[in-house]
Amino acid sequence: MAYSIELKQKALDYLDKCGSITQVATAFGVDRSTIRAWVKKQQSGNLAYSSGGYRYSKIDKQKLLQPIQEKPDAHSYEIAQEFGCSSVAVFKALKKMNITLKKDDQLQRTRHKQS
Repeated sequence: MAYSIELKQKALDYLDKCGSITQVATAFGVDRSTIRAWVKKQQSGNLAYSSGGYRYSKIDKQKLLQPIQEKPDAHSYEIAQEFGCSSVAVFKALKKMNITLKKDDQLQRTRHKQS
């Protein structure tokens, strides 16, 4: 939930007066960690809301199909190395395409027995 800058400023002013984060959190109905975050933002000089800014790279779906067809047993991290991205990005792109990379159970069992 995004709080208004005015509310943040009022809470921080109240914190300056009383000196207790717990008291401010109770008075404004906000979690203590939120007040602490506002204090840090105030020290940096910007109380405005900022999203987490998740960055992701869009993987070309046609190019993604090629390594899967060539090596159907490839792991997502191996495919990710080819594209220079994370395995999570590959997983999410494949999920959007309704493709899952499932491994052969026999292969998994033989690996378990060897270790």
